[in-house]
Amino acid sequence: MNRGFLMYIMMLLLLLCAGTVFGQKDKKPLLDPHVRKLGPYFGLQQGRFTVGELGMEAQFKDIRLKKTKTHAVHLGFGYNTSNNVLQINAGYWHKPSRFDLTYGVDVCMRSNFTEERYGVSPVIGYKVFGFHIRAGYMLLTRSETFTNTNTLFVNLRFTLVNNRNFKWNQRK
Repeated sequence: MNRGFLMYIMMLLLLLCAGTVFGQKDKKPLLDPHVRKLGPYFGLQQGRFTVGELGMEAQFKDIRLKKTKTHAVHLGFGYNTSNNVLQINAGYWHKPSRFDLTYGVDVCMRSNFTEERYGVSPVIGYKVFGFHIRAGYMLLTRSETFTNTNTLFVNLRFTLVNNRNFKWNQRK
């Protein structure tokens, strides 16, 4: 091979490497708006049994033209009146874009006032306006006597946002 061709290849590789190294600057946008929402929710869970729900949810949303992301945490209580079962749920969900599904996880404690069961549940859902419909399967600790609780469930929640905090973070 001639020496000019080798120099040409080396210069081309150098330019490609320099472009990838210096082109990956992670610039913050000029304006970075985001919203924090907080409010109570009420809902209904349906599985083998019907359970009423009441709780609190905090949502954190980054506003962008493309790929707006929403994260939320919640803590709530539910009560099954026909079987006298109390449940406490805490969880997290994430919505990766504006028209996407929500993906989350819940942890729970369920009690019939003589025995407790603990569990974790992967949850998938869809949120539009204040309504959030979710479906999941609760993986509970074993019990021979306490079986009158939902494992496979669908619930519908409505969140009343009573505290909305909107901020514009500016690039420095």
